[in-house]
This record gives sequence, C-alpha cells and structure tokens, in this order.
Amino acid sequence: MKPTPQILITSLAGDALCLGPHWIYDQREIAQKLGRITGYAAPLTSYHPGKQAGDFTHYGDQTLILLRSLAEHGRFDLTGFAAEWRAFWEDPATHSYRDGATKATLENLRKGARPAEAASDSHDIAGAARIAPLFLLKWESDEALLQAARAQTGFTHRDPQVIETAEFFARVTLSVQSGTEISTALRETAALTHWQAIPVGWFAAAVASMTSREPDAVAAHALGLSCHVADAFPVICHLLLRHPEDPVKALTTNAEAGGDSAARALLMGMVYGALPNATPLPGEWITGLHARAEIQLLIARITSLE
Repeated sequence: MKPTPQILITSLAGDALCLGPHWIYDQREIAQKLGRITGYAAPLTSYHPGKQAGDFTHYGDQTLILLRSLAEHGRFDLTGFAAEWRAFWEDPATHSYRDGATKATLENLRKGARPAEAASDSHDIAGAARIAPLFLLKWESDEALLQAARAQTGFTHRDPQVIETAEFFARVTLSVQSGTEISTALRETAALTHWQAIPVGWFAAAVASMTSREPDAVAAHALGLSCHVADAFPVICHLLLRHPEDPVKALTTNAEAGGDSAARALLMGMVYGALPNATPLPGEWITGLHARAEIQLLIARITSLE
C-alpha cells in the first residue's frame, strides 16, 4: 500500500484539537469555556502544564517519538523506539504528562526489562492510539504493518484488548485506504473471526448508539468517556459510523464530548486520513501545529526511503 501522509496529519491534528478540553468530563463545562470547538486551544486542566494551543497531548508527543524513530531507522525497530521513548521521558526538559502506563513501563525498563517485556498492565486505549506513523512506511505486506502496530502497542500496554484494538483500527485504515467506505470497513473488520480479546458487544453497542436518535455527546457519555479501551472503542466506532465522510464534524464533536478525547481522536484521525474524499481539514488545523515543520521534514525523509 502506498504511504499516505494524511493518515498521520489527521491523526495528530485530532490530538491537538483535544488538548484544550482534554480530560474534562463535564460537557457543560467544555461548552461554557470553549463554546463550539473549531480550532486549537490551550489546556483547561492542570494535566498539561506548559502546553499551548497547537501543541500535542502526551499521546501526540509519543506519536511524534515513533515518527522520529521511523525516520532514524528507516523501519519500525522496537529496540530503537524504546530507547528513544525512554530518553524522551528521562530528559529533564520534557514537559509532557506521565500517565500510569508510562510510569510503569519506565520503571520496568530501569529494572532491566527488555522492550518486548516492559509493558504496563494498563487497559487504557492510549497505547493503540500512537500507530499512525506506521502508515508512512513501505511494507512488504499488510500483515507486517499489523504486526508492527501490535508490537508498538505492546511495548507500553500488554493488555490483549488494547493490542487487538491497535490491529483492529489498523485493519480498518488499510481497508479505507484501499477504497472501502468507512462504515463497510468497520463492519467487515468487526466480523472477522480471529478476534480473541475484543468482545462482540463493543461494536454492537456502537451500531446501536449510531442508529439511535441520541445526539453524539449524549451517546458518547452513555458509552463511556474514560481512557479505558472498553469505553473508547465503541465511542470511536459510533462517531466514525455516524460521520463516515466528515472528519471535521466527527473530530470536533469528539473533542466537545470530553473525557479522554485525545486518544480517541488519534485513532479516528488515522481512519479519516485514509479516506480519499473526506471533507478537508481547516487550513489552520495544519498551519497551527507547532511541530508542523518537523513533521513535514520527517515525512519527507521516511517517504523517500527505498
């Protein structure tokens, strides 16, 4: 499959869009303080000190580490990525939130664990949300990309549901990239019989909420706004199903819904970025990314690789 930079750009833009309301669970508070979300905002909570509008959350920061690693090695190299990830977090100049999975993985690495064995027990979806840079590489097969998505996720999150979630949305993205409509790609991926950790009920809940008359914010709240993969997975699918060609509507609605919106946005943006005829992102979402110049340089380096 031909590398598609828009998969990464839309994923990261989704993360940056959520920095302002990230981890606010009161939808009324988000509406009162930000109104209708149309662009980037500085964080409203204390979780992201030093961050400004156009920056990434700690999820986007880690996605950028993966992007740098791919450019450095010319391939996905778990050992190299782990070393660069660890160096980022141990750098005194780093200003990025250290969540539970990060702290546990760092501690395991410091105790001598190998990258493939250092993961936390976290069941947050965050580990699965960082995989968009992988779509910039030229892979020998789709299976090789899927294996890298699982390995990248399993570096910090050993929970089987989180690892399978990374594969699930990577498969959806590959399908959309090949020309399949988002709704069809989701349904066909959910119907695969090899899933062992992802319950059938997750996607069924998304379909039920999507076909209901509930507004997106109400539906998302009912499905669950937390970091946990069991909550985030159905919300992501609900928004993709209800807005299959409109990433702007879906990503702004996701940000306004609250909770751990940034992790959801990274995966949603990845899928939308694979869609050839999606509604274009606002220009200021691209120009407003503080890391834009570096991202463009790294994309150029990776996509020029033979």
